[in-house]
Amino acid sequence: MKLKLIAAAAALALSGAANAAIDTGTDGSGDFFLTMWDGANSYTVDLNLQMSDFTSGVAAPGSFSFSLNLAADAVFASFISTANLANMVWNLSAVESQGARTLIQTYSDLPASGIPNSDARTMVAGVQSFASAVNTGIAAQGNTDSAVFANGETGYANNTTGVRFGNNNAGLLNFNNTGSFANNSYAAGLNLVSMAIATTGIAPAIYSPLGDAGTALRAYIGPDYTLHITAAVPEPETYAMLLAGLGLMGAIARRRRQQG
Repeated sequence: MKLKLIAAAAALALSGAANAAIDTGTDGSGDFFLTMWDGANSYTVDLNLQMSDFTSGVAAPGSFSFSLNLAADAVFASFISTANLANMVWNLSAVESQGARTLIQTYSDLPASGIPNSDARTMVAGVQSFASAVNTGIAAQGNTDSAVFANGETGYANNTTGVRFGNNNAGLLNFNNTGSFANNSYAAGLNLVSMAIATTGIAPAIYSPLGDAGTALRAYIGPDYTLHITAAVPEPETYAMLLAGLGLMGAIARRRRQQG
């Protein structure tokens, strides 16, 4: 577990140096990204964790664990300082559409049957369109991995028109894919599901809850605004090792800002 934890933090730091936008999964493995919104504004950040690396990490021996300190992002700090915390919801997404489509999302309760593949393909396209809109905002706002949008702007997470994203991906999903700041521990965290979506037809998409060695993978945002994706609660002594990886990420981010 300890080696896996360090690897996740180091991978985040190193990949962040090379990737300044969400990989939407159209030409390779898509990136995980976190989005939160409160009705007035939304914040989206690229986790720089590719679906292929996530899958390999979960398959490796030990318990998978990934963390990102959102408070270290100046964009998030500005967003959260004026946000309506009581209305805040969030979710995680990663999408891949090369060949058979795959969408990974957070969930609280999962139905037995998936949505029709035709709707699921529309949903995948919507998630990719949303990520592309966020990437445009990241560049336009002069940021590295995150952007903020006001309600009504193209990159806002829960618009009623335009790209299909937000609560239950604009109603296309048949389960709740969002959480709140009450999901602040492993026990209260959201689960993760991988949806396998056929390239043709209307048969139900296949839902596969994600776990690691028999333990459910869960996502939660701690009271210190640290996002966790994990299959186990880290032992106390592993936090120091995780902080070393996060410190490396911060050093790389600072160097990029100085070079820019």
